[in-house]
Amino acid sequence: MKPKQASLTARIAAFICRFLLGTSARVRVQGFENLRRDGPLIVVANHISNADPPLVYGWLTPALGRQMHILAKESLFVGPVGWFLRHNGIMPVRTGGSDIEAYRAAKAVLDRGEVLCIFPEGTRSLTGVMQEPKLGVAMLATRSGVPVVAIGISGSDTFLGRGMRMPRLGSRITIRAGEPFTLQLDPTQPRRAAMSAASDDLMGHIAELVDEQHRGPFG
Repeated sequence: MKPKQASLTARIAAFICRFLLGTSARVRVQGFENLRRDGPLIVVANHISNADPPLVYGWLTPALGRQMHILAKESLFVGPVGWFLRHNGIMPVRTGGSDIEAYRAAKAVLDRGEVLCIFPEGTRSLTGVMQEPKLGVAMLATRSGVPVVAIGISGSDTFLGRGMRMPRLGSRITIRAGEPFTLQLDPTQPRRAAMSAASDDLMGHIAELVDEQHRGPFG
């Protein structure tokens, strides 16, 4: 299946993200040669700032050259903003809704051979330190067998951390991409324990790519 190229509106949106963030913070990228340019792909990243989704979208979209989809809370999809998000690969997930609903939306993206980006922690960290992940991401990765690329974001909490009303201009932000891997369950463990271990393994891949102060329990 030929990879779906990023739409014109997605490329424009990515450019706007890069322009706004690149002129207000000092953003550098590492390891982007590891990004997979064809076939289904799960991108997972830590979440320490409101700037993280536009950072990932803005820099990975041109690097991949493909349409990328991100799950986001449904409350963001209001009026013109909602239209813009939907037309740029951002998919609404109902807050408090069924995990099955989110799983099906994510699986449909992978079944089409496209790129899905997920923040496994589900919400921004209050402290800039990595949090425990939701098990649904490991479930999706192990059941689908799709390659996973970890993205580590460092410094975005200093730029626009939780509770900050205005960004701190000139902050240093680093986006690192790891090598693709597949996530598997340990057949010697009970299923729930194996899923929890796989989830921790996934977060460990992200932790290897972030600065030490962000690693927390995954250091």
